[in-house]
Amino acid sequence: MASEKKQILGGMFWKMAERVSSQGVTFLISIILARLLSPSEYGVIALVNIFIVLANIFVTNGFSASLIQNKNADALDFSTNLYCSLGVSCILYAIIYFSSPFIAEFYGIPELTLITRVYSLSIFLYSFNSIQQAWVSRHLVFKKFFYATFCASVGSGVIGIVLAYNGYGVWALVYQYLSNILISMLVLKFIVPWKPEMIFSWERAKGMLKYGGQLMATGFVGNAFNQLRSLLIGKFYSTADLALFNRGEQFPGLISNNVNITVSSVLFPVLANHSDDLKRIKELTRRSIKTSSFFLFFFMTMLAVVAYPLVKVLLTDKWIQCVPFMQIMCLDAMLGIVSTVNMQTLKAIGRSDVLLRLELYKKPVFFLMLIISVNINVSAIAWSMPIYTIYSNYMNMKPNTSLIGYSMKEQLRDYLPVALIALIVFVVCYPLSFLAINEYIQIVLQIISCSILFIGLAWVFRLDSFHYILELFKEKFRLK
Repeated sequence: MASEKKQILGGMFWKMAERVSSQGVTFLISIILARLLSPSEYGVIALVNIFIVLANIFVTNGFSASLIQNKNADALDFSTNLYCSLGVSCILYAIIYFSSPFIAEFYGIPELTLITRVYSLSIFLYSFNSIQQAWVSRHLVFKKFFYATFCASVGSGVIGIVLAYNGYGVWALVYQYLSNILISMLVLKFIVPWKPEMIFSWERAKGMLKYGGQLMATGFVGNAFNQLRSLLIGKFYSTADLALFNRGEQFPGLISNNVNITVSSVLFPVLANHSDDLKRIKELTRRSIKTSSFFLFFFMTMLAVVAYPLVKVLLTDKWIQCVPFMQIMCLDAMLGIVSTVNMQTLKAIGRSDVLLRLELYKKPVFFLMLIISVNINVSAIAWSMPIYTIYSNYMNMKPNTSLIGYSMKEQLRDYLPVALIALIVFVVCYPLSFLAINEYIQIVLQIISCSILFIGLAWVFRLDSFHYILELFKEKFRLK
């Protein structure tokens, strides 16, 4: 038990270090690029990214997850997985290559043809990189992620800034994206022991597809509907509107993705190792909800409070219209952590079939809300996201009430106390945004106020998640 706890804590530490460092660098680079490039140029990339995200689902979601879930995965499994992934990548790239003129015509932007064809080369890079990442996750050696991701963030960031400064416009973002994946892949090639072998098994491939195929379908359905939002904004509104919407997602996404990816990357393989011990699965799931929700609510509340002065200082007034979107996305991210943990649990116990059914149940509601909101305005589209997330939480919580005995009442009891504290902190600290003082002073004042009040309330009300986190840090130092 002690060795497992040490492994979990070490994994959490290095995964969080990897995410914070790389995303911190990415964040700084994005600020520089946002000053050098226009919202419309970012909007063009957002349009292309819709199709690349969907394509990468078939490369990353099912193939790599099947390796992590399989406790006995060996060299034959990894090599078979890689060649299947590369085969799918070839098919996907061909589809996108020949579809790119139609995509450009759909949006009325001729240059999208070449941009899409070059940008989609990332599919081949992801097919190899995802297997490397699966090996790292399978062995819980997340320190290797830290090195690869940090080098990739810095290297690709420098490339993007140099190109943007020299007038390459949207192509600076294209080459930054491709170089990021390439550098990560090359670094992992030298520090990860696994190397592809010329071996393949149709039997292993069938077993992988039986589990991973449902995850691919689940990921595709979920992401297709999520990307539909951007597709419709890009079609019925302007690329600038899409860029402002996506920029509003960026800041909350920077935090929520770090927390969600950390939870998913570490929790999934750990849970998979206990797939036959439902009592242990429930215990780990509960702790994950408590811990991740505390971090997420703390940072999201703070971001929602300082949104206006932060955007004005970092991105200048040309991006100020993204502030309402940012605050709405903060709310959406806070609500979504319950779904993230519950879905990782379902993956770990091998119930990818349940995940697929859930997506098929949820998405008609999503589609209805999107159709209604897109006929109103972009703000209505944004507000539809947290409303849908509430419904999604309810649906994702239900299966684990019977599968691992984690009732909805228990889940809400583990989640709602920190939500109440976050609400109190926002109500008290947000009015500070209206003080007629220097923006820098305002940001510092609000951050300090939020931190003191949030942690103070967590201590006063003896919030279980807060005290558990303190114990985790103490335990980490003891285990060292």
